[in-house]
Amino acid sequence: MLLPTKRRLNAILTLFFPFFIYSQNYYPVRKFVADNYINKTDSLRNIYCAEKTFISHYELPTLIALSFYPELDSTIINLKSRKINKLGYARPKIDFLLRKPKNRHYIIIINKNSQDHLGFDFNDIPFNAQVGFFGHELAHITDYAAKSNMQLLLFGFKYLLKQEKVEKYTDRITIRHNLGWQLYDLNRYITNNPDIDKNYLKYKEIKYLNSEEIFNEMLKINDYQIDTSTLINYY
Repeated sequence: MLLPTKRRLNAILTLFFPFFIYSQNYYPVRKFVADNYINKTDSLRNIYCAEKTFISHYELPTLIALSFYPELDSTIINLKSRKINKLGYARPKIDFLLRKPKNRHYIIIINKNSQDHLGFDFNDIPFNAQVGFFGHELAHITDYAAKSNMQLLLFGFKYLLKQEKVEKYTDRITIRHNLGWQLYDLNRYITNNPDIDKNYLKYKEIKYLNSEEIFNEMLKINDYQIDTSTLINYY
């Protein structure tokens, strides 16, 4: 079966001109507003929904985040919601050792009961920050996809021992994919939320880049074009 026209073109360009597909990526956007993108949902689906299943309520922020990860165009990713003790996470399906890396399935889990565990509901996260959340989880998948099965197995043990290092590295992948502002807003929302569970807040502050660190990482990348004379407006 032929790919839809836009996806076929992207596949050809990626194969012969890999730099081109990355140049089609969005430049950093300070703030995504849902109302400005609702009418673009079908177009985003045509390009980015192949091999993906979404949670309908979060389809749009997921699609926008996916648009920054063209390397995941043909990667199988399923989004699910479950009761967990963190905001969310991404992982390969447990049968990954039986598959070639290119045929792996990945899962992004969203906390369906975050109000009880974290002190705030996922639905209350601002749209721009939701894009940042999905951008971070897709960064994990990008990292997983580059590993062999044995490397991925060993990575599981590394994560248990060096979670802080892994999560901060993943934040930097997100920033390099031009979703730094979205990650920044996610961090600001969580750390400034008066209702947040204090244990979760401490966990976030230790394991992930803080707002200042995210901002400083963006300053290193020309695409963000940040005016350093306005730093006071961001901290």
